[in-house]
Amino acid sequence: MSQLHKCLLTASLAFLGLSACGDVSPPDAAQRSTRQDEMVAEAVPLPIPAGCLLTSLDTDRDGICDVVEAVLGTDPNKADTDGDSLSDYVETFGFGGLDLSALGANPRKKDVFVEVDYYPNLRPSQATLDKVITAFASAPVSNPNGSTGITLHLVVDQQIAAADADMDLSPVWTEFDLIKAKYFAAARAPYFHYMVFAFRYDGNFSSGISRGIPAHDFLVTVASFNGTEQQQAGTLMHELGHNLGLRHGGNEDANYKPNYLSIMNYEYQFYGFEIRNTVGGLDYSSVRVASFSEAAVNELTAFAPVAPTTETDLGKIYGLRFNGAQVSMFSATDFLDFNNNRQYDFNPYALDFNRNGVATDVFPASQVDWTALLYDGGGQIGFAAPGMSRHLDREELFLVAPEKMEPCLSGEPDRAP
Repeated sequence: MSQLHKCLLTASLAFLGLSACGDVSPPDAAQRSTRQDEMVAEAVPLPIPAGCLLTSLDTDRDGICDVVEAVLGTDPNKADTDGDSLSDYVETFGFGGLDLSALGANPRKKDVFVEVDYYPNLRPSQATLDKVITAFASAPVSNPNGSTGITLHLVVDQQIAAADADMDLSPVWTEFDLIKAKYFAAARAPYFHYMVFAFRYDGNFSSGISRGIPAHDFLVTVASFNGTEQQQAGTLMHELGHNLGLRHGGNEDANYKPNYLSIMNYEYQFYGFEIRNTVGGLDYSSVRVASFSEAAVNELTAFAPVAPTTETDLGKIYGLRFNGAQVSMFSATDFLDFNNNRQYDFNPYALDFNRNGVATDVFPASQVDWTALLYDGGGQIGFAAPGMSRHLDREELFLVAPEKMEPCLSGEPDRAP
């Protein structure tokens, strides 16, 4: 909790006639294992916040009494007011020696925390990180404090020592775990994703991989083919998207969907869009686009919005790509030269967008990615501290299990050193 926040809370509680109580040293953060372990952990009381008593009403049982929640502006009926899987308690008071508030956490605005470690000479530039941070800040997501967007905390932490920087992590997660055990602090585990800018894994030239969908860990390995800053940023956001529950087709595994305008689509991972007056701007899908048929491509009608998306929303997205090429410079609501023949065809035609050898596929309406994110990291991020229950909305932790993940978009091997 920041010093300013503490002062404001103390002043508010003084006005209410309350006093601080319960200076208990926090116990060590509990490690997740079985449901039995979690039940035992829930029986361990949290340190009591200033202004609360042992007898104070705590409707949502998040460790913060209702009267203090009223001061904080959090919801006394929800342990996680903003829905980011980080409890109001840990975002306000910290836990287990970790002060998320000092790192910028806000219980009334969605936060995503990622520790970023890197191999020698692979430290990402601030410009690379800012591309992704800006995309999250611009997300069409509403928050309880009245703001929009998601605060992405990319915490650049440590360089992996040369002796530990295996140039080919194989098998990938076995070798990754050796690095994680040494460089990732256990106190961060319940609240942070963990990523490494590495060189290569499993002998391929993949740009990166997520440890399942959704997940806790991911790799960015564009260094294996001398990837550009744009490719680094796009891949970081792409793999983080998998960590947050997104697939290559948003809510499905269909890649190269022409009506899915997202960095999760391989067409855009390395290139981004032209949005917000920025070339190479990154975005998960912010729009819903109507179903689209390969067998009846009409360049004059192009894409149609699906509510709540409007024609105006589509008109903000430029730099569209199909079959590996950026088409004429019109927005997603204008005429579109889908086949990139430098003219607008007046008659419908068939075109194979997803590169499966046929031109008869029908792609269902795309989703708005930002409102479909899953913040719990496959059940590894969230209510992990003693005194808090874990509330998982899904019966299955993974949409795609770690062992089923395939390497993400590869670069050109002939560009590799």
